Amino acid sequence: MKGSHKIVIAQHRPWRRWFLIGGVSAAVLLGGWGVYSYTRAHTVSDFERAQLERDRLHSDNRDLSQKLRAALSENQQLKDQAAYLSRSQQIDDGACTTVKQSLASMQAESADLREQLSFYRGIVSPAESQAGVRVFEFKVYGSAGKDAAPGVYKYDLVLIQSVRHDKRVDGDLSVSFEGVRGGAKQTLKLADLSTDNNKNLVFSFKYFEEFSGSFRLPEGFKPLRATVTLEGDGTPRIDDDYDWNKIMQETRS
Repeated sequence: MKGSHKIVIAQHRPWRRWFLIGGVSAAVLLGGWGVYSYTRAHTVSDFERAQLERDRLHSDNRDLSQKLRAALSENQQLKDQAAYLSRSQQIDDGACTTVKQSLASMQAESADLREQLSFYRGIVSPAESQAGVRVFEFKVYGSAGKDAAPGVYKYDLVLIQSVRHDKRVDGDLSVSFEGVRGGAKQTLKLADLSTDNNKNLVFSFKYFEEFSGSFRLPEGFKPLRATVTLEGDGTPRIDDDYDWNKIMQETRS
């Protein structure tokens, strides 16, 4: 069969195309509106949350700033109080030290005055009018300083006589030291131990006389006591014994 042809019969519906176009457009518009609404809703929500978070952070920052200022102020007050208390303590310590020093000075001065009073009382007291010449004080000091030699001592000795005896009294003074050396007792004379020119001591006075000098004890000699002997013209011999530990004073230069 030659040249056969098919005949297609199509319905002509022009409105259908416009319907499809309109439907797609509506769908696109609805989808776009939905996306816009969703995006806008979430964007606004996030923005509002961001603003709220920002406001909260600002509020927290203000609170922290206030607390920090308050803490700094309190810290400064505490520093001021600590400085005040420290200064007050220093003032109290200084005042206490000053008072202690003044008290020690007054006590030393009082002791010195009592010693002087005792000295002059021994001279003028009627009760001592028959005592004659006597030893008022005898002290020994250990030497001190870089150049101090071992075994070297200094001494101070004071003789007095009552004012009732207005005559000058003359005589000889001697000192001896008793001790132990090498397990044996030994007696040494000051005249043999003297390191200065005060070897032969003589006295001549009305009321009082002072003696001082230095001496060296031999190595290994341990002193136990000292004896001061007074022999005056027309007066009986006097021998005064002194325990070494009692006459030995603190080291002085």
